[in-house]
Amino acid sequence: MINRQAQGFVKAGYGVLILDLFGTGDSEGTFGEATIDIWQQDILAAIKWLNETSKKPPIIWAMRSGALIATDLVQQNPGLTDQMILWSPIGNGKKFINQYLRIKLAAGMTGKSEDSYLTLKDLWAKLESGQCLEIAGYDLSPKLAYGFTELSLDQINLPHKISVKWIEISLGSNASLSPASQKIINLWKENNIDVMVASVNDPVFWTLQEPEWAHDYIDQTLHLLEQ
Repeated sequence: MINRQAQGFVKAGYGVLILDLFGTGDSEGTFGEATIDIWQQDILAAIKWLNETSKKPPIIWAMRSGALIATDLVQQNPGLTDQMILWSPIGNGKKFINQYLRIKLAAGMTGKSEDSYLTLKDLWAKLESGQCLEIAGYDLSPKLAYGFTELSLDQINLPHKISVKWIEISLGSNASLSPASQKIINLWKENNIDVMVASVNDPVFWTLQEPEWAHDYIDQTLHLLEQ
């Protein structure tokens, strides 16, 4: 879906740079070594390169937990961009990590090991003691886990001149924003942030093993970007 959307951007006349952040994809390092700060430095390096090679101001496009990382970075660097595209952004970093930890709990329940008896509290205790947790083949480090717990979109102070395009998937028959998303959007608008929103009834593609195209997602993203 990321590549499909990137192709849509290119057809619409935009240049696109897709990042494999440190410890992901084809980048160096391992996921267990990654931190929020390292990932934000990767984004800054990419934007520096874009500014040197293009006359157009960069637009930051972030998905899910990436929205927490990107908006926090823009909060720290108000002149970094004047537009952001957020795909189904996760609003609260601690809740996100808890959901991730529950994957390990669910896996432990299917086996007969000491992990079968762990609780969410136990996993946080392991992280607090400095242990990494292996989850779905990746090592989650305490630095990364606690880095996310410090991020929440309702605490992010974006610069007033920025324009945010917020697109999320709604599984109901009538596509609508979730109450949690609407609360954050209302708060941003009260702080004079220009937020344009769209909700689409499309597959939750990031949870699927086989690729499935969310066509409305792509269409609505381009539509908001052109407004």
